[in-house]
Order: sequence, then C-alpha cells, then structure tokens
Amino acid sequence: MRYVLAALTLFLTLSSVFSWDPGPAPGVKIKNFLLYLLIMGLVFSYANGRKFKIQLPSMNITFIVLISYCIFSYLAIVLFIDYPRYNMLTSAFDLKNRGVDYLLFFLAFFYGVRSEKDAQFVLKCLLLSWVVSHFVAVLDAFGYVHIGDIERRGDGRVQGAVGESNQYGAFVALTLPAAVAMAVAAKGWRRWFWVGASALTAGTLLMTVSRGAFVATFVATIAGAYMFRRYLSLGKIVTWGMAAGGAMLVILLIVSLSFGDLLYERVVAGFSSKDMGGTSSGRTEIWATAIEMMFQHPQTLLTGFGWNAYWIMPFRYSPHNYYLAQWFNLGLVGLICSVLLLVIPVRTAMRSFAVAPIHLKIPLAGFVVSTLAYATATFFVDLYVPWIYFWAYTGVSMRLAMIARESAPLPVTVNQPVLAPRQADPYGWVGAVRH
Repeated sequence: MRYVLAALTLFLTLSSVFSWDPGPAPGVKIKNFLLYLLIMGLVFSYANGRKFKIQLPSMNITFIVLISYCIFSYLAIVLFIDYPRYNMLTSAFDLKNRGVDYLLFFLAFFYGVRSEKDAQFVLKCLLLSWVVSHFVAVLDAFGYVHIGDIERRGDGRVQGAVGESNQYGAFVALTLPAAVAMAVAAKGWRRWFWVGASALTAGTLLMTVSRGAFVATFVATIAGAYMFRRYLSLGKIVTWGMAAGGAMLVILLIVSLSFGDLLYERVVAGFSSKDMGGTSSGRTEIWATAIEMMFQHPQTLLTGFGWNAYWIMPFRYSPHNYYLAQWFNLGLVGLICSVLLLVIPVRTAMRSFAVAPIHLKIPLAGFVVSTLAYATATFFVDLYVPWIYFWAYTGVSMRLAMIARESAPLPVTVNQPVLAPRQADPYGWVGAVRH
C-alpha cells in the first residue's frame, strides 16, 4: 500500500509541477485514478475480514458535517434560490474536488499506512516532492529552466506549482518546518541533504516575497516555541533560535543579491506605511466589502450565501482569506468546521507528542509548527491546490500520532500486600491479656 501512496505522491507532483498527468481515460487523471483505487482497495480489504478500527472519529465527523452542509447549500441554490450566473455543473465539480477529495486524501494517507516504517517512508516521499517543486521554482526564477506552468510574475516575485506568489508562499510556509524537522531527525549524510533542502525551502520562501507567508512563519515559530516550552530548556531554545537566525541571515543575504529591491519595497516600505489598506495590499477593503454584504442580509451571518456563491457576487477580487470565504459561503457551520479541522490534528499531535518516543517526537513537532504556519497563512490568502498536500501530510502525521499512542508504555501497578483489618478493642482487653 505504501508504494501506491508513493506513486500517488509522484503523479500529484508531476501534475502540479510539470503539468503532466496522462490519465487512463479522457477527463480522468492518474492521481485521481490512484486515489479512488486506494479508497476502493481499503474498503474491499476491510470488507473481506481485515480488522478495522475507526480512529480519530472527531475528524471524520467534522469532515462529514462540512461536506453535508456544502451539499445542502448547493441543493438550496440549485432548487430554490437560483442565483444569476451560478454554474451548477462547475460548482458541483468544485464541491467534489474541494470537499470530497480532501476527505479521501486524508483517509487514504491515514488508513493506507499501518506501520511506522510505512508512515515514515510515505512522509519522506511527500517531503521530497515538495523539495522538488521548490527546486524547479528556484531554477525557473533564475532563468535556467521553464517547466510546466511555473513562471516568474511580472513584478519579479516567484510563483510555484500550486498558484501565484501568495498562494505559493503559504504552501512554502507549510513545508519549511517539516523540512527542518526532517533535518533534525536524520543522521549522517541524510541530515546534510535535509539541511540543504531546508535552506532551499527558506530561500524559496524569501523569493515569493509574500508578507503573509513571512508573518505566518514568524507566528508559527513563536507559537511553536511556546507550545513546546515544557519539553525544551531555555538554553536550547536560545541556541536553536540563534542558529536558525544565523542561517536565515545568510540565506537572506544570498537572495538579496537578486531580490533585494523587491524585498525592501514590499516588506520594509510596505509595513512602514500608516495606511492599513496599503499595508494589507487592499485586503482590508476586500474583507470589509464582503462582510458589509453579509450584514445587508443578516441571515447569511448564520447560514452563508451557499456553496461557491462568492464568485457570482459583484466583487472584483478573490476573498484573500480562507476563513472569510468559508463564512461567506457556508456560514457559521462552515467556519466552525473549517477551524476544527485545523485544531483537531494539532491537538492530537500534541497529546501524542507527550508519550511518543524521541524518533516520533520530531516529525510530530514539525507537523504542529507546519500546521500553525499554514493556518496563519490562510488568513491572508484563499488556497486551492495546497490543500491536497496538506490533507495528505495530515493523514500520514496522524498515523504517526496513533502509532505513538499505541507504543506508549502502560503504567505498571504494583500489588501491595493487604493488611488484615484490626479488630476494635475500645477497652484494651487484648493488650491486657498479652501482658
């Protein structure tokens, strides 16, 4: 099963980075074919007697509630509301791709691996695919190659396989802590490989010049240090912080040779502006416009306008905020479920971290910091393709969390000798007879 998951990761990378995914039939991509094949294989194996145990039911229930509400709101639009310019077929495919497929990716990578060896193998394949995508993006940025849909923006910022600079920056912010964790866990020459991969990822992050991704990385670093403060001494935090800061300074100096003016313009000049709209690149106006329309129809504050309704509204720009998009389209149900789907994995990883052996603590810590970075980055951008990678990463990380819990030693209880109850002797006859 792990080799099928590795093949799925390979074709997912070939599709997103190299724009190559010849499917077995017209309109069917290999990655989708492998995904559905994996799900059917899991169903058949468990139906034929393989022992099945539902784990992380809270994740499954939250996913089901979210997808059910998406379907309900979609049917409400199609059957009753009938928005002008609402494309029923396109919205139905979007619901399948951005709802059902996300759940299937999580289930495939969670239940598709059962042993620690398989989980570690799939995790490394996933991280390697990310490193390859960053490597291709950097080569394209310096003009050495031009592969697939990756190209440098007109303003000089680097774009990647998963979208424009802000979207790609959020994706890189997700991958950086995972690469660093792998560098810490590896030994020998493999450690140097992952150190180089981490440096490449950090350089790619800088070349996206995405302020949202920079803020997300900073927030995740501070929040991660606070969450793991019980397990790290102050001296170790300072040492690691100084090492990471020194490495980032060297990478910044190298990247500044080609991106120095752009970094100064967007980071220094942008954050020093007193105009909130200018600092946020117009995001505050976009958010205010969307929220204003919701207040004009107060019931949508609870229910939302319905699945994919944002794109048929008279807005000029995308929401640039994943949480706002979920609230606008799906109301409080969609917003709460979307937040829970990020909180539950972090909480599960933290609980497993406390009882995990040292070789599992590092990837679990990397997942927690990566998810914090991703959750922060999605506050400034609306993402599509990166979610597939995120749910695959979450699935295999949650499997490691379950393995850590199962391998935790159980507390040993020592049987104490039971003393015979003493008989009551209020008048002291027993002592008197003995003497």
